[in-house]
Amino acid sequence: MSENKTVTASPRANTKKSVMYALSIHMKYGEVLHIEGLNKEEKEKYFQLAREENATMLVEDKSSVRHLLSKDIAKISVKAYDEKYEKVYHPLEKILFSESSMGRRIFTFIIKTFVVLSILSIIGMFGVAMLEGNVMDIFFDATILSNTILKGFDLMNKIFGLTVLVMAILNLFDLGLGLKAHYYINQDGADPVEYSRLSNVLVTGAFIVIFLIAKTILNTITTMI
Repeated sequence: MSENKTVTASPRANTKKSVMYALSIHMKYGEVLHIEGLNKEEKEKYFQLAREENATMLVEDKSSVRHLLSKDIAKISVKAYDEKYEKVYHPLEKILFSESSMGRRIFTFIIKTFVVLSILSIIGMFGVAMLEGNVMDIFFDATILSNTILKGFDLMNKIFGLTVLVMAILNLFDLGLGLKAHYYINQDGADPVEYSRLSNVLVTGAFIVIFLIAKTILNTITTMI
């Protein structure tokens, strides 16, 4: 049996090098440890640990101290990065690709609410028109019918504007929270992101595009009446 060896390592060097390393250490029992900010020498200590038959490494971070056993390590993946990546690209990754703090439900709820209110706005205009005039004129006079529908569209446009404003504010707030989000530089073995902040922005954009297309089609049909 090999001699038991112990090495102490810190997850972040005190003096940063031009090139740093982020490790994903896959344990045989399923856990994945993510360690960032290592210089080349510190990185090599982890690989040396994995090569030893019976060795341990003391790993310390801001909140805990633990021993890694070489026999528990299944795989180590490494990603090299520089200061520019850490200060520019990684913050962008966190803003765009980290898990949304709001999820998707609030955005789908807003869109569903808009659809219901839009239908009610058009129905409501027909109700107002019936109270103000002859019911038969509304459905059989093309001019009155067209004007009633256009009034419904005007109200729907106002609801749409308010809906987009609310969604835009929520997206901006969510993107801002991304600056403080936890998103590993080395994503190997990290929990998958279900709804990223960027995906919610794309949902908002798709909602706007679909509405504008539907609005154009409906306006064309209305002017043909």
